[in-house]
Amino acid sequence: MTVSRRILFFAPLAVVPLLAQPAAAATRETDVSKVFVFLDNFLRMSPAERSRLKVSFYLTQNGKPPKGVRAWIIDKDGTRTDVPIAADGRFEREPTLRQLVEKSKMVFEGPDRNGFSVRIGLVWGSKPAIEMDAQKVADYLEDANAIVKKAAGKFGMVAPKMVQVAFPGGGSGTAVLANGSTAPLPLFKGMPAYNPGALPAAAKLRFAKLPLRMEFAGPKHSGVVFG
Repeated sequence: MTVSRRILFFAPLAVVPLLAQPAAAATRETDVSKVFVFLDNFLRMSPAERSRLKVSFYLTQNGKPPKGVRAWIIDKDGTRTDVPIAADGRFEREPTLRQLVEKSKMVFEGPDRNGFSVRIGLVWGSKPAIEMDAQKVADYLEDANAIVKKAAGKFGMVAPKMVQVAFPGGGSGTAVLANGSTAPLPLFKGMPAYNPGALPAAAKLRFAKLPLRMEFAGPKHSGVVFG
């Protein structure tokens, strides 16, 4: 989401640069709340709700994780907090609720003068199993969408909706249907994924390997993309 408060969810929609600065600027500054969109609402949720859905933020530049970018937060009193960025673009530190409310500044510095975008990654709090009840997974997806809509606040009506659950590390997956027949789970970015709408008759989900986690995704991208 940008200053215009417009969510861009899942390409092929173009992603608007997060920081509307002159193209020649290699250092960019904006309010931290415009980078970590909706995080203040997530932090205000109950501990039970926050434990169910893990929210991570990923920085992208030119459609990929940026290289050579440094970031930090500057509070109203001048206190500086470095924000490390992992190789996959994930912010390894997130602002506090106080920093979000007070609109502390977020500063980026890097060699590429193009603008940035941010993706929200959404992972379910509980661990997956090598065999899972398909209805329970569908319920997780429904609950995750409800939490995202609540976190979107007044923008809940246009909050993006996840339609499938991906299982990184699962290798391959099979859906066991109610009549006992089986169907292979499609791969989403190399991960077996379950879309309840596409496989409504699924009763069980089985994986070749124990998945690492459950990630929520739209039709084409994991998490939420906004610019």
